Amino acid sequence: MRSPVARGVVGAVVVAVASLVTSVVPPSSWVAALPVTGDLRHTLTGRMLGLTFMVAGLGLLAWAWLTVGRRVMAGERLPLLRYVAYWSAPLLLAPPLFSRDAWSYAAQGALVAKGYNPYEVGPGVLSGHIVEAVDPMWMQTPAPYGPLPLAYGGLAAHVTMDPYVLMLAHRLLAVLGIVLIAWSVPRLATACRVDPAFATWLVVLNPMLLTHGIGAAHNDVLMIGLACSAFALALTGRWGTAAVVAGVAAAVKLPGGLVVIAIAAVMSPLAGRLHRFASLAIAGAVSVLTLVTIGALTGVGSGWLGALDVPGLVRSPFSIANLIGMAASGVLGWLGEDTAAAQALQIVRLVGMVAALGLIALLSLRSSIHYAARAVGIALLAVVVLGPSAHDWYFLWCMPFLAVARPGRRLTTIMTAVSLIFTIAAPLNSSLRGATIPILTTTALVIAVALPLLNHVRTLHPARKPAKVPVTAA
Repeated sequence: MRSPVARGVVGAVVVAVASLVTSVVPPSSWVAALPVTGDLRHTLTGRMLGLTFMVAGLGLLAWAWLTVGRRVMAGERLPLLRYVAYWSAPLLLAPPLFSRDAWSYAAQGALVAKGYNPYEVGPGVLSGHIVEAVDPMWMQTPAPYGPLPLAYGGLAAHVTMDPYVLMLAHRLLAVLGIVLIAWSVPRLATACRVDPAFATWLVVLNPMLLTHGIGAAHNDVLMIGLACSAFALALTGRWGTAAVVAGVAAAVKLPGGLVVIAIAAVMSPLAGRLHRFASLAIAGAVSVLTLVTIGALTGVGSGWLGALDVPGLVRSPFSIANLIGMAASGVLGWLGEDTAAAQALQIVRLVGMVAALGLIALLSLRSSIHYAARAVGIALLAVVVLGPSAHDWYFLWCMPFLAVARPGRRLTTIMTAVSLIFTIAAPLNSSLRGATIPILTTTALVIAVALPLLNHVRTLHPARKPAKVPVTAA
């Protein structure tokens, strides 16, 4: 346990074992029938024990990550990508962590395989094992995702309707996303004169990415990997290919297309605003054409654009627009203005999105490669905090771009602290709705584990440029 690598592996193994108790799984799956953990799932004491081990395992993983980061910043040559493989391996076959979204992915793929339009109907039209673990909130809602993961899910569902196997198939997409991130981040860092080992540690080895990406199997990770790859390709002069890859990223989730901001900056690094706008228009047109083509070729279409408001059904506290809107609605309701109270949240959300779009337009006209990376990171962050929906794993969207944009000590400290908090507090997810005792218990555990680790964050010193002797990431 003195070795941070071993500490991270032990933490990941503990998380994987604890997930057999804490994760929501179909009652018909093999996980629910396991002799010990299956019994623990059915008692409050057993679930509390599972949550305790889950938070402890996440704490070990985060502690190992901080230790490795301190060694990287001291100039040690470490096989970071090997560490990523070691820490990810225990999570590959585990049930989905923290979220039921992977079960929704499986059910939406089944909709495609059975000939339903997932942009018109929800998983509720299905029956049997495939919908046993889908969150009831999403049973009647259309899919808000792009055509690529739905078409992939449909192909997988033609092979099997076992929800656990389909979940593992979607986890493979997350693994692909992390591979793409691991390939592109060091290249982006080198181009932006940031130590590639530092960027690899901050992004690829980040326990938030591993647990929410591979562990929870969110398709956001594939979107991020494609967006980073598009930027890296643009830096090699292949901006046409980069624009196509940006369209593929948008075909997973629409925010991935914002990487065209960086592609346009690479196309015309020294040009004026008019030329930059023209470059942005060209790159954007290629990306949109790619997105539409994927929808047509897969047969899924583009009806998902009408379902983009579905995630907004969750009033996430991570969205500034939600916080302001809910506060305004509460005040108006207290004053007796019921009609205005009902409309306040929607109005504030609309204002937030307009503000985000205005900021994105402004960022699109800025120059220089490293500022382009920062512009994409800020644009994605604006979509999260000003948009109608924001989950903790959404903050992964901006991490790779901010990490290669010459982050100073303050930004590195913030990114590290946010990663630690969203890793250790991940068990406090929507599956605990109304479960007062688990929520209070997990909150206490998170505070007890997170505070000592956060005390070490301020001692990290980021590397601002590549070392004279190259530091390999693998």
